Amino acid sequence: MAPKKQLYEYIDDIYSCMRCGFCIARCPVYENYGWASNAARGRIQLARGFLEKKLELSNYIAERIFSCTTCDHCFILCPSGIRITDIVRAMRSVLCGEGYSPDSLKKIMENIIREGNPYGEPRAKRGSWLRDEDK
Repeated sequence: MAPKKQLYEYIDDIYSCMRCGFCIARCPVYENYGWASNAARGRIQLARGFLEKKLELSNYIAERIFSCTTCDHCFILCPSGIRITDIVRAMRSVLCGEGYSPDSLKKIMENIIREGNPYGEPRAKRGSWLRDEDK
C-alpha cells in the first residue's frame, strides 16, 4: 500500500484529536524536549497539516516524527482513543518514501549496509567477545 494512502486510513483519528493535552502527561520525548511538536498532539497536527497540504515535508518534520518512541503512553491516556503510534508509523512511511529521515537513522542505515550492524563495528570483530571454546 502506498505510504500516503496508508496515512489516509487514520484521517478520522487525525481529525478526532481534541488537543486536550492528556497525551503530553507521560510522553518521554516531550519531557526531554518540552516542545509541543515532540508530543503526540503535535505529531498529529503535523500529519494533519501535511494531509491538508498546509505543510510540506522536511527534515524538521522528520526529526519530530522519528523522535517518537512509540511507547503508547499517549494512546493509553487519550480520551478519544486515537491510535497515535499508528499515525506516527504511517507518517514515517510517508517521510521515508519521500527521502526524509533523521540524520541518526541515516547513520544507522549506513552502518548496517557497510558493516552488517547498527553500531558500525567492523565485521571482523563480530563474535570477538566469545570464548574460543564457544566459537
